[in-house]
Amino acid sequence: MGISRRHFNAALGASIALPAFFARAATDEAHLKTLHAAAQKEGELTWYVAHTTSEVAERMSQRFTQRYPGVRVNVVRTTAQVAYQRLNQDMKAGVANCDVFASTDLGHFVDLKQRKALMPYRPQSADLLDKRFQNIDPDAAYNVTGSNLISMLYNTARVPAEKAPRSWKALTDPAWKGQLSVGHPGFSGFVGTWLVQMVELYGEDFIEALAANQPQVGRSIIDTVTTVISGERVASAGPVSLALMQKSRGNPIDVSYVDEGCVLMVLPSAIMANTQRPNAAKLWMEWAVSEDTARISAEEFNSPVLAGFPPREGVRPLAEIKTIQPTVKQIIEGVPELTEVWRDAFGV
Repeated sequence: MGISRRHFNAALGASIALPAFFARAATDEAHLKTLHAAAQKEGELTWYVAHTTSEVAERMSQRFTQRYPGVRVNVVRTTAQVAYQRLNQDMKAGVANCDVFASTDLGHFVDLKQRKALMPYRPQSADLLDKRFQNIDPDAAYNVTGSNLISMLYNTARVPAEKAPRSWKALTDPAWKGQLSVGHPGFSGFVGTWLVQMVELYGEDFIEALAANQPQVGRSIIDTVTTVISGERVASAGPVSLALMQKSRGNPIDVSYVDEGCVLMVLPSAIMANTQRPNAAKLWMEWAVSEDTARISAEEFNSPVLAGFPPREGVRPLAEIKTIQPTVKQIIEGVPELTEVWRDAFGV
């Protein structure tokens, strides 16, 4: 992690006094104890997740089991579209492999809700979320459990800070031809949402212009961090938190906060209606919006979704960053359509 938990907690305590609500229980402890006892009888849950890297997902599963002994988490980490495809295959076969589904594509949750495939459940800590993450679905069929930002990343050994790209337009600027990296909207929910926002800013011609600049195209948005660090490409549209983490480990990467605004990713989770482990799934959803996960988010160089919970030292609070994001309607309608435009332009 580049910083020990002891040093992180000390810095956290020194940097800011936590809001008063963190001093008292955010949830009914009796309710959590009841859920835990019932979840122990179920013994486990399976989590389909696209929100994080495999490393972070495994760490979260371990921390959950430490907090709630006797409940194991089976992690299935893939890109959003692959996770969704797998989930639909499960449903078609009539099997309930997934208990909690965590995608980066909001359209997945809207579709699943319409098909009555989700179990409405509102975590008791939902009122403590930052206002921009509350009530994403009025029926609580899905709830925000994480967030991230997409901005321009660059290789600090190859690009001086003063020359780092400060606009999304750099992706279509011939001066950066053959030097960029992007993910694929057909696999990554992050990339799909980002692409919808780029087209909202610049029109569909953006896709053709981007393709003409010959970027390296990976599957996951995580691939853009790898290619920048390796020097295969010198700049990319990638996830801010992962870039900052890799920077802390001494890798040659940094974030350029673009003038138009970083794309804010809202990351929901939901319980599947056909779950065979409803208590374990509900306990996971409670934990997913708890102080425990806010600390993990901060440790991972992200901005916690709990209101007032500070990020770690050196990470800008969301309130200090200009952000942009497409609407749910734009994502639902835009991702499938623009993915086809993308395939035509890139041939992949």
